[in-house]
Amino acid sequence: EETNTPVVIEGATENWPALEKWNDQNYLIRATNGNAFRATSACAPLPAQFTMESYRRYSENAVEEMPLYLFDRNFDKLAPRLLDDYQSALYESCPYFDPTAEDGLRHDLFSLLGENRRPDHRWLIIGPKQSGSAFHIDPNATHAWNAPIVGRKRWIFYPPGVPPPGVLPSSDGDEVTMPISIGEWYLSFWSAHVKQRRHPDPTKRPIECTVSPGSILFVPHGWWHTVMNLDSVGIALTQNYVSKSNLSDVLRFCKRKQRQISGCRDRSDQGAIQPERLYDEFVRVLEERCSNSGNDSLDLAAVKEQAEKGWCCAAWNDDDDDDGCKNAASQQQRNKSVLDQAKDYLKGDIGVEGASGFSFSFNFQT
Repeated sequence: EETNTPVVIEGATENWPALEKWNDQNYLIRATNGNAFRATSACAPLPAQFTMESYRRYSENAVEEMPLYLFDRNFDKLAPRLLDDYQSALYESCPYFDPTAEDGLRHDLFSLLGENRRPDHRWLIIGPKQSGSAFHIDPNATHAWNAPIVGRKRWIFYPPGVPPPGVLPSSDGDEVTMPISIGEWYLSFWSAHVKQRRHPDPTKRPIECTVSPGSILFVPHGWWHTVMNLDSVGIALTQNYVSKSNLSDVLRFCKRKQRQISGCRDRSDQGAIQPERLYDEFVRVLEERCSNSGNDSLDLAAVKEQAEKGWCCAAWNDDDDDDGCKNAASQQQRNKSVLDQAKDYLKGDIGVEGASGFSFSFNFQT
């Protein structure tokens, strides 16, 4: 975490009961008791609702380029048995995530806000082969862990401040233009990606990995990443959190990026803290916890001072015009239509080497 670098911890989840139980799809159907879960896709205009049985039928026959991807934040309430299948084992294998542990203050600091008041943070993810998520940065400057339970996942990471080829974020990160599907990105920008692997500056090179059941992946804040399921069925768990290592950036994000805060706006009736209050409430519970526990491992005054000074991670900045002429050119490019921007990429007019033509020649080590 301190180096803010992706890492795979092999064997960390081998003893989770979910690894055995969830391979039986009939068990999942029974455990979810006919409840409906949310599924979506970059190509879908609206999310869909599936029972586990209906989603199994759909995924077995899915032929579209971007299949619907079950991505549900309420599974712990809809199917508590699924939570029981891994949560205790998680706390045993990764005790620093246990909010009741003696040093619990050091990890998942958003948990101090309360389960219903904090932003969304826990998801069940299920999809067929070739489903996944397009390039994105995780919300609210949070870290995350991701554990595949069934099937392997292929990850591509780009360092903070280094957008992947074909991905055009605005300077403040509020808007992103990119290919609509994972397959489109692979087809159109794989050559540019291969060239970026050999960038003379190692800090600008992408990182790739395949993560299998039994392992857990640390996803650091501010890193661009895309994920693709490699096997016929992919089931995973993921959870976002705030620790000491990204706390100053989270505080700065909550204070300066309120328009981008997610995971709470549609839950005001459930007590979720709304973006305009999140910074103040988070600081309040941090101060209260530090005062009551006498825990001196977190120097909150120093963290707040760093948050006021600037970002520790290069993924964000505060000013749309702080890049001068270069940023003005980027803004002009973003004002073009998506089609025109794609044409510019393929012509090489905006400085993405290797993006001319199509290439889809890569090999996954399995």
